[in-house]
Amino acid sequence: MVESLSASANRESRHTRSRALPYRIAGLAAIPGAVLILGGVLLPQRFSAVPDLCILHRTTGLWCPLCGGTRATAALIRGDLEAAMAYNPFAVATELVAVLLVLRWVVRRRAGRDGALMSGAEMTGYALAAVLFLIVRNLPGMWIHLGPLLGPPG
Repeated sequence: MVESLSASANRESRHTRSRALPYRIAGLAAIPGAVLILGGVLLPQRFSAVPDLCILHRTTGLWCPLCGGTRATAALIRGDLEAAMAYNPFAVATELVAVLLVLRWVVRRRAGRDGALMSGAEMTGYALAAVLFLIVRNLPGMWIHLGPLLGPPG
């Protein structure tokens, strides 16, 4: 009987570890982005002088939907909503939506309901909004109307 309890506990332990693996991988994958965001927030002068990290901008010259997002986040954390919106209004909206999605997910989990963080329709809507913002922000002269600080540094 002791052996069967031990075997059962061992199976449950392996099952719990296998369920936790995707969360661990996601946590490790988020570290570089977190370092960049924290660096931009804590040391904005140093991070504004770093080379352009956006692959799309470096290869095509187009500003991606989140170019300027780190500076927008830093301004938002400092409480400067006007500067954050001038750096990148789409990044500010993305952060707001992300917070709301996580809160909704937490509430669902607390209520005992499973569910994805975002539905397929929500992902499609976000992708369409990102593509639309990518097009609009790269039209000639649009940065003047969207915000004078829009785009990557330099």
